[in-house]
Amino acid sequence: MPGTTVITPADQESPVVVHVPHSSRTIPPQIRADLLLDDAALAAELDEATDTATADIAAAALAHVRYRPTLVVNPFSRLVVDPERFPDDTQEPAAAFGRGAVYTRTCGGAPLRAEPYPQAGALLESYFRPHADAVTDAVAGRLAACGRAVVIDLHSYPVLPSGFEDPAAARPALCVGTDPVHTPDWLETAARGSFASLGETGINTPYAGTYVPLRWYGQDRRVSSVMIELRRDTYLTDPRTPDPARVEELGRALATLVDTITDRVC
Repeated sequence: MPGTTVITPADQESPVVVHVPHSSRTIPPQIRADLLLDDAALAAELDEATDTATADIAAAALAHVRYRPTLVVNPFSRLVVDPERFPDDTQEPAAAFGRGAVYTRTCGGAPLRAEPYPQAGALLESYFRPHADAVTDAVAGRLAACGRAVVIDLHSYPVLPSGFEDPAAARPALCVGTDPVHTPDWLETAARGSFASLGETGINTPYAGTYVPLRWYGQDRRVSSVMIELRRDTYLTDPRTPDPARVEELGRALATLVDTITDRVC
């Protein structure tokens, strides 16, 4: 049985779920065996693809909030599965670049797995669906407790665009991702204000959208969501090394957002 999603439970008063899907570099040995990269190339791919220390930022926030949110952390690398993609490649735009729920291409477009990959279905069953169920349960718990649920979808991204990205897209220190159904104006404003110390902010650039579990996606406005994308040079000294002071500062900013949401919703 694969390892499980890491859940830190919320205080009853909190409507917030902080989702950290891409912070881990962990790849189980049996999955590593199917990756076509040598160790050096895999390390470089992980440097580019991993939202390094976002779980640390979320953990730092918990020390400063008035009411603790549910924290949901994916314990595996996105090279195992990407829990924020649609599981059906026909619905997932990134599948065109080999970056659907089960990646077959690297950030630069090189082969990562055999195409088609015969074990894709098994990975979805063992890793994707259990994580999706965990986030769904977390959101359902906040709905039951507060009547509303708000997902903060926490990510980071490198200074330079990856090969599948638009090289002309702006790459501000903070990207706020929104959804036309699930991101009310007040939530976008709260996200921008909470991280105002970063200065430059973009909306849906270089990444757009935000995560909502499929049970509610596109149809239930009781579930709101906003994506926070932090450009990595704002808190890393190199691709693998966070600056503790900057992690703490960003954790406080995230705590401000959590508290602002709680005040608004509850």
